[in-house]
Amino acid sequence: MRFLDVGVILCVALKQPEEYFKRCVALLNRLKGPEPEEVMVTTFLTPSVLYFILDNREKVSRDKLTVAIKALNSLNIKYLSLKDSYIEEAAVLAERYDIDFDDAVNVVVMREEGIREIYALDNDYEKIEWVTRVDP
Repeated sequence: MRFLDVGVILCVALKQPEEYFKRCVALLNRLKGPEPEEVMVTTFLTPSVLYFILDNREKVSRDKLTVAIKALNSLNIKYLSLKDSYIEEAAVLAERYDIDFDDAVNVVVMREEGIREIYALDNDYEKIEWVTRVDP
């Protein structure tokens, strides 16, 4: 089981960075159908950050945002729960490792769930000793 970072989905949505696009598409295609080739998990932060970036930074129209969220929701991804205690812990990790807060939340969830590998384009995960960042 691996964790899925929002960057992989953003790569497909924006077709950037180009050098990762085909591999990100292939990874997400493995999550289609009733019996996906791989077990993938993430949290509610993934669709939330996806929506926020596409809406606020990329200025994607609301109808296209809905299509993007529906496409994400059609994939066989298990959404792990967040706990109140993760908030402060993630803030401390974000400060200690100089990483984004949402990445820090992902790291806390991964640790709690015993997950050591994450599909991500973001090199910040390499700052965490026990996390293995996997290129798509």
